Amino acid sequence: MIAITGATGQTGSKIANLLLEAGKKIRVLSRSEEKLKAFKESGAEIAVGNQGNLSFLTKAFTGCEAVYLMIPPKMDTNDVRRYYDTMGDVAVKAIRKSGTKKVVLLSSLGAELRSGTGPVTGLHDVETKLAKLTRIGLAILRVGYFMENTLMNASLIRNRHIIGNTIPPDVYLTMIATRDIAKKAADLLATLSFTDHSIIDLFGDRITYQEATRQLGEAVGILTLSYVQFPDVDAIKNMMEMGVSKNMAHSFVELSSAIGKGMIHPTQIDPLKPNADTSFKEFANEVLKPAFLKAA
Repeated sequence: MIAITGATGQTGSKIANLLLEAGKKIRVLSRSEEKLKAFKESGAEIAVGNQGNLSFLTKAFTGCEAVYLMIPPKMDTNDVRRYYDTMGDVAVKAIRKSGTKKVVLLSSLGAELRSGTGPVTGLHDVETKLAKLTRIGLAILRVGYFMENTLMNASLIRNRHIIGNTIPPDVYLTMIATRDIAKKAADLLATLSFTDHSIIDLFGDRITYQEATRQLGEAVGILTLSYVQFPDVDAIKNMMEMGVSKNMAHSFVELSSAIGKGMIHPTQIDPLKPNADTSFKEFANEVLKPAFLKAA
């Protein structure tokens, strides 16, 4: 049995489907029973509850030989780092109590840094906690900036023909499609071939927002699409208007600043050589374009 946290999210849902297709027994976790309905109909066990609850998480992990662990985002938290610290503590205790022997953690490039990287500092803390576990196989997936993040600009693209972010237009980002994360994680979970603690850097493209904007514009047929770097203060205001806490909004801006300073990059592999399948151009045409047209 394999437990999958965040099973209704961008990576967990894809991992669950891949493992089901491979004939693996899985237990999917979520707060929403309704969102797990399709997995249940496909043969998965479901566990409905709060991942931050130790009793629930321990029960959900019990009887599982492996766990896919991701810390669900909490946009309204007033203390980002404390939230990750708390969730990390619960996860470690649940792993110990349940007797689970294999863990694949979704982390981020830059998690080797102790400060200055916004929410990624929380993942640094979670990695540190998990690294203290003995007699388990631990595979830490440090992944790049999600290509799916550009989907948040759908209305700006359609209505104003711009993409906006606080990241400078000419700074290179190491980006990845979530389907590539799922493919790697599912392979690790299906084979259970890892025995020690390992860090795996994963990214599919190294590209600037300026070039990504051009490729996306070509994909959706808006050749005048341009990139706009938003001032930090405006970005924070906009995020707070959408329900993001002030602390989390500042944390995201700090992450953008870290990217702009070149702090977020692979450390285990050549940072100039992508090791995942999907380039941004492929992603723009195969994923972003259909999603954009569907929402029109």
